[in-house]
Amino acid sequence: MNDIKVKGDTEFAAYARRLQNDWRVKKGYQIGNYKNSKGEIIELGSYIDKKSAFKNGFNFITPTILEVVNSSLRNKEHGAKIEKTRLFTNLLSSQPLAFNLFAELADDTRLATRIFSDLFPERISEVTGIIFEHSSGRGDCKYTCDHSAFDVFVTYKSVSNRLGFIGIEVKYSENLKDAPSKHKPRYEELTLKSKLFKEGSIDILKHRPVQQIWRDHLLSIAHLTHANEGFDEGFFIYLFPKKNEECQLAVNKYVSLFKSFDAESRKYNEILTGFYIRYLDDFMLNLNQMVGKEWTRELIERYLGGIY
Repeated sequence: MNDIKVKGDTEFAAYARRLQNDWRVKKGYQIGNYKNSKGEIIELGSYIDKKSAFKNGFNFITPTILEVVNSSLRNKEHGAKIEKTRLFTNLLSSQPLAFNLFAELADDTRLATRIFSDLFPERISEVTGIIFEHSSGRGDCKYTCDHSAFDVFVTYKSVSNRLGFIGIEVKYSENLKDAPSKHKPRYEELTLKSKLFKEGSIDILKHRPVQQIWRDHLLSIAHLTHANEGFDEGFFIYLFPKKNEECQLAVNKYVSLFKSFDAESRKYNEILTGFYIRYLDDFMLNLNQMVGKEWTRELIERYLGGIY
């Protein structure tokens, strides 16, 4: 069997890489490769052969999901970071995971309404649309002055007939150890205007592992407050596997900086902050319970290793 280990993998990343390799082998898909930092071409079990991946869309669980992927590529927003080779060949990447999770819902907003109104019954009456890799203002300093975007963007009508959105960041095996992006004064401006954070938090927010979480959360705040958006409400979801300890530690650190955070209970005000921690495991299991189709069961097997 080909080696599927990569130096620097966390415990969960190694586990997740093994799951993707096992899924690929079970499906009979040809192994792919990647180029390492030295420029060497390395065969690795968590990749699919590029030629067959491009031709058949093997990284996507259903034909409907592949259709949504191709449509998203054709109609992607200016500046959107959708790298086709990674999307189609890298089984471990969180970008194809985002499509595998939400593309069936994007194709069927009645189904999406069932799922999201069950998750947020006090907020959501009807899902009106789901798009991928979205930001209304890449590089626009009326937003976050950078090129951040939501992996998934859901629009909805609230129970009180207001227009709302959910910005979703999807993580899988990421360890959040990448160097922070260049700091922008706009981050501080949005942070101070929000009045959500404790005094002195910015010096912590500038650094890993929380800087990316901060920027994505600020993007949702900017979309909510920008006059041209027309939203009455909106919030942000950080979605990741329960077993990804690096993500858990990062969000724990992040929410501890909210004024509403209570150190004794370890809780904070989700509605006030517009920041929601949700687990991939719970979302998939709930999706399977409500939909109960082959593709929902395959999601669980492929990304979680089965129902547990």
